Amino acid sequence: MHVHTTNSPDAALTESELAHRASAEGLAGLGFVAHLDFHPSDSCTGFFDGARYQAAVQEARTQNPELTLLCGVEVGEPHLYGSKAMDSIRGRNFDYVTGALHWLDDHLVLGPDVFKAVSPHEVAERYYRTTLEMLENPLFHILAHLGIFRRGMALAGLNTSFDETLLWPGLLEDVLGAVISRGIVLELNTSGLRRREKTTYPSIPVLKLYRSLGGTHVTLGSDTHREPWVFFGLEEGRRILLEAGFENCRYLHDGELKSYPLHPRAITR
Repeated sequence: MHVHTTNSPDAALTESELAHRASAEGLAGLGFVAHLDFHPSDSCTGFFDGARYQAAVQEARTQNPELTLLCGVEVGEPHLYGSKAMDSIRGRNFDYVTGALHWLDDHLVLGPDVFKAVSPHEVAERYYRTTLEMLENPLFHILAHLGIFRRGMALAGLNTSFDETLLWPGLLEDVLGAVISRGIVLELNTSGLRRREKTTYPSIPVLKLYRSLGGTHVTLGSDTHREPWVFFGLEEGRRILLEAGFENCRYLHDGELKSYPLHPRAITR
């Protein structure tokens, strides 16, 4: 449920190429997302073309009728740019909208520089407080890669193994409680498993806290952008979800929440 294509400027494979690969590997479907960004310093800002993107998804659907191919967008900083994003996709039939936090003011949390001026825990706490702002009036269905600041921390050479549910238990409960109460789906993003931080987003303690609070709606996504990492970590993500007490994963088709079982059938890779 989180696969990028050449309709995001930082990805290298087309919708049709990824659909063929998914079919060959035994997947039942893919949820494509295209970056929809407005932050003035973001490399993806200004690239989104809804008509071009939807045409590419439709071509992949025609070539791969055996797959469920979903068309979504990943909106960066929806608490700041949600209205602009909705204007950009109004009148177009997207299956779902994902909300993502990449920037704190002019600092990219995916990179190391933000961690040079202040303590890493200060950045992490602010990240979660800003996420809570995103959830006050959410214009998205899925909360993407919660905790992705660990990517920047790892690039800065910092230890990423701390447990935020112990450092800020009230804050994390507020964030996850807002996810649950507002009907937002929490993504388990496996892209960190292939990076030096070697973790999912969210981390396992955060995922378990979400489940203990009554959260049941999760998606599974690899955040695929290019080779050699296509669909990386899905089987590990499935195992983590099962061990955390989840029986099903979700996807959204035309905004409608649907499920598929995590057990006993394994997901390829």
